[in-house]
Amino acid sequence: MISRRRLLLAVMLLAPAICISITARAAEVGNATMGRTLADRWCVACHGTTSRGSDAAPSLPRLMRGRSADEARLRGWLAAPHPPMRGIELSRQETEDIIAWLRQLARE
Repeated sequence: MISRRRLLLAVMLLAPAICISITARAAEVGNATMGRTLADRWCVACHGTTSRGSDAAPSLPRLMRGRSADEARLRGWLAAPHPPMRGIELSRQETEDIIAWLRQLARE
């Protein structure tokens, strides 16, 4: 049987790790409003937000259909920008924000 002292020690040692984990996960949750702001700056000029897109790139709603909408694919796509997207470096949070906005766009 575990003594109270050992149980208390275990709780004291694990509590900070649990709090850090929860805080880190909360920071990764995307903010769709911020994602829209970032997309307006970097994406919509070529991709657009309507179903038409442009001659330069497919529309964002079209990209959100099917396999392209998988979050792992989206993270990879945003982490390794394609031409002419060179020079765009997004933080993890910015990536999560854009993905949150893309998800919202797909539901509209």
